[in-house]
Amino acid sequence: MFKANLTSTVSIALRCFVALLLLTSATTAMAQDENIILGNGTSLTINEYLIEADPDGLKTVVVRAVPNFDPEPYGEVPSDDYARMVQPLCGNLVANSAEALQEQDVSAVRIRWDFTPSQRDEDLPANMTMTRFHEMVFDIADNAPCTPRPLGVGLDNLSPDLSADIKATLRWAEPGPTPGELSLTYAVGTGLAEISPSELDRAAMELCILHADILLEARARYYSQLYSRTVAITFEQDEEKPGVELLRRVIFPVRGGQCGTGLSELLTEAIRGQ
Repeated sequence: MFKANLTSTVSIALRCFVALLLLTSATTAMAQDENIILGNGTSLTINEYLIEADPDGLKTVVVRAVPNFDPEPYGEVPSDDYARMVQPLCGNLVANSAEALQEQDVSAVRIRWDFTPSQRDEDLPANMTMTRFHEMVFDIADNAPCTPRPLGVGLDNLSPDLSADIKATLRWAEPGPTPGELSLTYAVGTGLAEISPSELDRAAMELCILHADILLEARARYYSQLYSRTVAITFEQDEEKPGVELLRRVIFPVRGGQCGTGLSELLTEAIRGQ
């Protein structure tokens, strides 16, 4: 995303409060201007903490940072590509400031880093510098701290209605382990093991049309260097036993810039319009 001037809804009082609350606590593991290791030799420097309140009164802690590496060495990439990398940063904040966040009724954490890409736009005048930013959003709750909320499909579109009786919520939209793979991971309610293969395949087809096609179109328009060959739809359910996780995965080819489900154009449009 390009850097833009945004009108903040944060009051000066709240800015001061969160700065004192989160940065001077003896128990907090992160401090202003501290270098935070992210892994794989990468790190970021935290500049400030803010609290934003939307018109409905929902509060979000905003962590403003600068990455000590180039997040886009080969060209622009979506913010969602970095959500998994920064999730531990959110977890650290929540773990060390849980009581204060609860008192302030904070419901989300947004991590934003601003950077200057190493690849310079050839059309940019010599006396100008382009700055970009990524934002990664996480919900915080007692039973599921730092739950990722991918931005690419729209925050109000994470759990689309499906014809099968399956509630699937998008958690991760990121590059897969296979080159050219777009990986979408969904959290489902209890009973994943009881869902029949045919119902699961139908749900995966619908999600590929309703979500993956949106992301594939955005990649073709804004991130042309990200070539997509396949889409992996993964359903994930945490089991009660520690360390046990149930997964189901369906792979689709990408054809003509869209998810190759094999459905007719009529059925595809019907799913989009349902």
